[in-house]
Amino acid sequence: MIRFKKAIIYFSICSAVSFFMFSSLAMLAYPGGTIHDRRMEGYSLTDNYFSDLGRTRSWNGEDNYWSNQLFQTSLVVVGVSLILFFLMLPSLFQQSEAQNLATFAAFFGCLAGLSYIGIALNPLDVDYTTHTLFVRGGFIAFLLMCFCFALAIKQDPTYPNRYAQAIVVFSVILAVQIVIMLFGPRSWHSPEALFLQATAQKIVVYSEICCMLYQMFGALGQFKRLSAE
Repeated sequence: MIRFKKAIIYFSICSAVSFFMFSSLAMLAYPGGTIHDRRMEGYSLTDNYFSDLGRTRSWNGEDNYWSNQLFQTSLVVVGVSLILFFLMLPSLFQQSEAQNLATFAAFFGCLAGLSYIGIALNPLDVDYTTHTLFVRGGFIAFLLMCFCFALAIKQDPTYPNRYAQAIVVFSVILAVQIVIMLFGPRSWHSPEALFLQATAQKIVVYSEICCMLYQMFGALGQFKRLSAE
């Protein structure tokens, strides 16, 4: 069983790395265009959302097949790997209170994973409402997961506290992005608003990848400590 759980963690690590790689390839394949500049060539980190990669047609009107396929596939794989990772999360903890908190973290983590799959399967230009619902739900669920995960680590003396500290730092970044996403200026109002929203999204997504990779390596270390006892 320990080997199976470790395999899940390795799969999750590979999926996080693959998302970075394939989303980068999707950016290279994106034909071009933004909300405010339909004639722009290629992809802009500051003027395009990640969701633009999943559009069936880019903002300039061209077919977006390869970018769409790369983005959708990588995001579905990430969603599945997160669900598997969070399902085994409670087994990392020995204290009953920590296990209970980890169970809540697993619930919200699985919701986030399902939301990522929903984002991939509902392209922005096909179903804007559903796509946006999954985007917002995914980020909020992930923030709630972070809160419960950090508390679970704090409650378990066998789990190094540095992993909780990393989650707290990321939670602050994520919370700021959620405030910008929900209450900041709408991206279609001005190029400056688009810059703010798109840049904040990039920062939080890349921070999430780094944070989760760190947590996954921490989970491997925790399994090693539990196996040695």
